[in-house]
Amino acid sequence: MNESLVANKWYPHYKGPGRSYHNPYPTPQSILRAAVGADEYKFVSETVTTEHIRASVILPVDVPFQHLLSEAPWGMTYTTKEWRMIIVSVIDPLRWIELARASGAVAWMKSHSQTYTYNWEPPVRDHTGSKIRPGNSLGVTAANRHENGHKVRKDRGRPKKFDRDALLDDLRENIKSHTDLALKHGVSRFTVHKFAQRNGLTKINANVKTQTHCTT
Repeated sequence: MNESLVANKWYPHYKGPGRSYHNPYPTPQSILRAAVGADEYKFVSETVTTEHIRASVILPVDVPFQHLLSEAPWGMTYTTKEWRMIIVSVIDPLRWIELARASGAVAWMKSHSQTYTYNWEPPVRDHTGSKIRPGNSLGVTAANRHENGHKVRKDRGRPKKFDRDALLDDLRENIKSHTDLALKHGVSRFTVHKFAQRNGLTKINANVKTQTHCTT
């Protein structure tokens, strides 16, 4: 197989720079973001991110695929009525794509070179034994990661992750200002304001108590 595949392009439909390109399938990155709720900003993965996606293929729904996941440290499937997408994080994406093609894949994609293979790590805990949540929405730390001797860029530009249940409780108490809550939860005041709006808890109505009136 040609090893100069353009990253994040579905083959064989991709015809090269400046030529027509038919894209019949969604990107694996969009599938993962939807699966972990990143698009809706409700729940986000603390482990696998789009930076871990190394390769993806499309198979007819009646083609066996379990062997394609057996060698992958992480993988997921997305199934429609006509086709199934296999998304994996593997050390050698080109070899894996070759195996998938030999198994009946009708389309394939290699991710960019700055992705890295997923490796499960136990959660970091504080002195009380509680799990320390990652500092951004998709669960990637800012620490440099290395694979095969290559330095992988730091994760940047992603919203910070915070304890939504705790912030929701604080908003319902309606004691602290949005500025104070932003400092407490390590996020921006704008984040607190938008979170309050999405949950119907503006500063005006965050703590409205229901009163029962009795008449005789």
